[in-house]
Amino acid sequence: MEKTLIVLMGVQGSGKSTFYRRFLAEAYVRVNLDTLKTRHRERLLVEECLRQGRSFAVDNTNPTAEDRARYILPAKAAGFRVEGYFLDSRLQPCIERNNRREGKEKLPAHVIAATWKKLQMPSRAEGFDQLYFVRNNGQEMVIEEWREDEDEV
Repeated sequence: MEKTLIVLMGVQGSGKSTFYRRFLAEAYVRVNLDTLKTRHRERLLVEECLRQGRSFAVDNTNPTAEDRARYILPAKAAGFRVEGYFLDSRLQPCIERNNRREGKEKLPAHVIAATWKKLQMPSRAEGFDQLYFVRNNGQEMVIEEWREDEDEV
């Protein structure tokens, strides 16, 4: 398998972690700030994956091109293929899915709305070799080829 970085993008409640578990867990190291707790630990794990040539998936919101660049630029420099999956981030469905969460996983709606306001559509110009849009109706996830003119969030 070609060494690959997968960048998941979308607001909280869009289904990124579910997507990781369903489609990526067997083949990709999971890089997730919620579980690693600090950017320092996250950076160490990313550096280890790059050094060892291990494919990894970043399961964070990654709402802006700047956020995504912290992973894409070093991965490209290390010869990794970079794929992005933008999860359907319409605000109301994400808030509804979030409201079904328990404990610390359940976030206030204003936190999700703040991330939604920052969302920037990804572009191949950021360094992605391939981009996909993931439609999530809560039951199934449908992966579609990305269109640069994608107008939904």
